[in-house]
Amino acid sequence: MNTFIKLLFGNLVLKKGPQDLPASTTLMKLSLLAYLVSGLPGLLVSVDSVQAVLAQALDVLVLLLFVYLCLQLFVKLERYTQTIIALASIGSLFQLAVLPILFQFKGVEEASQVMLGMSLLLLALVSWNLTVIAHIFRESFSVRLPAAIALTICYMFITLSARKFFFPELA
Repeated sequence: MNTFIKLLFGNLVLKKGPQDLPASTTLMKLSLLAYLVSGLPGLLVSVDSVQAVLAQALDVLVLLLFVYLCLQLFVKLERYTQTIIALASIGSLFQLAVLPILFQFKGVEEASQVMLGMSLLLLALVSWNLTVIAHIFRESFSVRLPAAIALTICYMFITLSARKFFFPELA
């Protein structure tokens, strides 16, 4: 477990890639479960528990399908398990990291210096998350950085569009 944490940290600082993670279906299932569960508190700020579970399940489904289709397109399907482990595990960490900010926003009614600081912190975390996703896509799909950035934008667009379509109250 300690080795897994070190490898995740290596992915977070862009020193390691998903190929360094073990290709374990059990670990993939646990990572997906962690991703599903860690996203719920942030969604519960806006919607009831049933909608939160369904919205987070939709995120998991989009993740699984997007990665599968991209790996199929780039003929790298053998990297599926490690890519999902990396994205779900890293996604869980970022979802947990933004929770204090989301709860802070919920409690503040008007603009203030605290809100500005929290907004900048949220922007930094989201930017870092997108950077790590692009890094994982670059390593998993064996593409150059501009293509990985474009795929990251596509992934985020599809995720947000699906969520907006099925759960407009979260838009």
